[in-house]
Amino acid sequence: EEEEEEEEEEEEEKTGNTRSMGIDDGDANTASPSASATTEEKEKEKEKEKKKKKSPADWTKEEIREQAKKAIMGNLTKEEEEERSRRNKDLLPSDKNLGFMTIEEKYDFARKYKDAGNVFFKEGRYEFAIKNYTETITYLRHGLRMGETDENGVPYGARATGLDDEAKAIIASCCSNMAACALKLSRYEEVIKHATSALDQDIKGGAKAKVLFRRSKAKHSLGKIEEAYSDISEAKKIDEGDKAIQAHYNVVVKLYRDIKKQELEAQKTLW
Repeated sequence: EEEEEEEEEEEEEKTGNTRSMGIDDGDANTASPSASATTEEKEKEKEKEKKKKKSPADWTKEEIREQAKKAIMGNLTKEEEEERSRRNKDLLPSDKNLGFMTIEEKYDFARKYKDAGNVFFKEGRYEFAIKNYTETITYLRHGLRMGETDENGVPYGARATGLDDEAKAIIASCCSNMAACALKLSRYEEVIKHATSALDQDIKGGAKAKVLFRRSKAKHSLGKIEEAYSDISEAKKIDEGDKAIQAHYNVVVKLYRDIKKQELEAQKTLW
């Protein structure tokens, strides 16, 4: 699915259909009330702010249940989650319970579960894909070697660094793909989070270039031009032949040079 996305990104750059660097319109809702607002409106605004800043320790039972539900369901409705579960069963037929699989079979299952997420991505079901990738990561981090111990008798789940290279590679792929999904959904902060998590797995080569490209796209859309330039410059050094990377670089480098030019002009006025 990554090749298909590159073509879309390249076309987007060619046509100049880039995202706005300005603040998202949704931020307007958090603005403070005008001077003419009534006392009641001000109180309501204060109450909203309190709810935003409330720590988990102060959550009501209803809020705790809501957070638990979100952790399980993600951004899916009950009906969507049921559909996703049915689709996964069709895509992942298995005659053996996970508890009776060998470690090789468990890795194979994790890869296939991730690949089912790729199928959802190609269909444009990005929330379905994100949920599959998230569950794959959770399984690799916490369920893959449950009950097993290392040569010293220490449970793998209790070790600070209990991930094999194979697990890291699958997790990196899942994080990269989640960044791609979030980019499609214009959730740029999530793109940055997932891309950074992928880079934390020490990925190299073309896979690293793709992740840097996605993170640069998100930072560009958020108006973080210098950070976007840093990422896309590194991606370009890794994979100079990637057309989508080159096209995005051409957009960002112009904005970056404009910023540096303005800074230089500002410095001259100080003298």
